[in-house]
Amino acid sequence: MHPFAAGTRFRAELRRSGDSSGFDVPDDVVTQLGGGHPRVVATVNGHRFRTVISSSPRGYWLGVSPWRRAAARVTARRPHDIDLELDLGTAARR
Repeated sequence: MHPFAAGTRFRAELRRSGDSSGFDVPDDVVTQLGGGHPRVVATVNGHRFRTVISSSPRGYWLGVSPWRRAAARVTARRPHDIDLELDLGTAARR
């Protein structure tokens, strides 16, 4: 089993940044996932999706598109639990 296969969880509120919305990802979460800009499978309110953690002026960012926000019932001004695990299927193809 890959050491990060179990993933990690953090809690955050949805935030707008320019034209996009998403979650600020704590530095320690990115470190637990191996650093950099890892490809991950995110789960929010039971909705799973593949994405990449990117950089933002405030640190790391997990963008959430409008249709993913709707599917996961994600709203602003409310904390959400976000589960992340490395996307090992994608990582193996790189």
